[in-house]
Amino acid sequence: MWFESSTWSARIALIDQHQSLTYKQLAEAVAARRDWLASLQVERVALCMDNQVEWVLFDLACQSLSICCIPVPAFFSVEQRQHTLASSAVEVLLMDQSLAPEDYVNTRPTPFNGISAQTHYPKRTPQIPHGTHKITFTSGTTGTPKGVCLSNDNQLTVARSLADAVALDAPKHLCLLPLATLLENIAGIYAPLLRGGCVYLASASERGFSGSRLVDPSALLQLIQVQQPSTLILVPELLSVLVAACAKGWQAPTSLTFIAVGGGKVSAQLLSAAHEFGLPVYQGYGLSECASVVALNTPKATHLECVGKVLPHNQLRVENQQLIISGNVFLGYLNQPESFYPTSFATGDLASLEGDWLSITGRQKNIIINSFGRNLSPEWIEAELLATQLFRHVLVFGDALPSCGVILVPHQPTLATDTIEHVLTKLNQHLPDYAQLHHYLVAKTPFEQLPGAITQTGKLIRNNILAHYQSAIESLYQPAICQQA
Repeated sequence: MWFESSTWSARIALIDQHQSLTYKQLAEAVAARRDWLASLQVERVALCMDNQVEWVLFDLACQSLSICCIPVPAFFSVEQRQHTLASSAVEVLLMDQSLAPEDYVNTRPTPFNGISAQTHYPKRTPQIPHGTHKITFTSGTTGTPKGVCLSNDNQLTVARSLADAVALDAPKHLCLLPLATLLENIAGIYAPLLRGGCVYLASASERGFSGSRLVDPSALLQLIQVQQPSTLILVPELLSVLVAACAKGWQAPTSLTFIAVGGGKVSAQLLSAAHEFGLPVYQGYGLSECASVVALNTPKATHLECVGKVLPHNQLRVENQQLIISGNVFLGYLNQPESFYPTSFATGDLASLEGDWLSITGRQKNIIINSFGRNLSPEWIEAELLATQLFRHVLVFGDALPSCGVILVPHQPTLATDTIEHVLTKLNQHLPDYAQLHHYLVAKTPFEQLPGAITQTGKLIRNNILAHYQSAIESLYQPAICQQA
């Protein structure tokens, strides 16, 4: 396979808490899982595991068989997980026995390190573009995640471009993002292996994570110090954690030579602060429909105001301010045959190009991207709240913030705080963690009484409303969780 090399055979390739494998052992382990999967005679295999060596082994085994691999994010809600498995007609679900959710039943052990298998019997054949070898599900701009279909060539093309652009030989990479995140697959696994590197696969508890959220920053900082990596991939929220730690005296290991940050908006101010503390941080830009990274800053070429130089496998153009990408686009969306085999992809991002330098200036639609890189449509959550009949208007916010909040305009100004909190608690129980509402404002003034806040047809003019409440929103991310506005 592509990661095999006689030069590297004795080097350590993968490590987790329980095992380490040389490149020679890696090839042998992948072959064993390939043979086992081949005996099952299946076409679609889902992975639901914490970050660990076995995740990578099965992913690579699926590649070698051209089996379609479907990563299942641990942070998905039960409903989203069930949708993922049903819509892709998964035939076998592989999971870590110690972490299997309660709703996973009728599982059986496999010959491999505590991994269980659950057989599924799909009721229908999914509509999948020919050549699909991975279906990566977005975190869901609606309540239903969308499956992005990619080939092995899609993925390895980006990995090779990244390996060449970063140009580090035998890097030690520490995976901090969940492996169900495509970016960590491409840039955190494949790219280092292409350069003879070593990848440490830290569990959620080692990383201080619960679901998609960092809950124990001290565990994350300790992990970085202990592992002494040369490369990391961060979302903006994790970069903020590192910068804040540096401000309090934490010193990043001198082994770090390249830290990529992407998945959401990154301010030039945050990047400058990181550089002042000696963090070698470089911003990038990508999306699942282009197999992750499209542009990247590197030590050889960096600009704080840009998301980076376009990687050579891409062709970019801007039409009516919208970024259009071709060259290595996805095969289509799962079960949407009208989307199959596109030659280009309209990103929905407002952008500018100066030579090979790409700048992203905004988004065409209302999609929120939080500071952990998760994206969602506010209309999805707002519809749930409006359905309670308690509110005249609601507006969800959270762009570039660590958690979501909402501005509420009740039908009755005297609506009790207990009632509001009960509604939000009940709603949060059915939302994935990245979409849950942790803050709220009760507006004193209906939106239609605010100049420029609502159209004649009743549509909210979001930017104007958010600008009006900006100071109140900022104060919410202090200890208080509710204010009158």
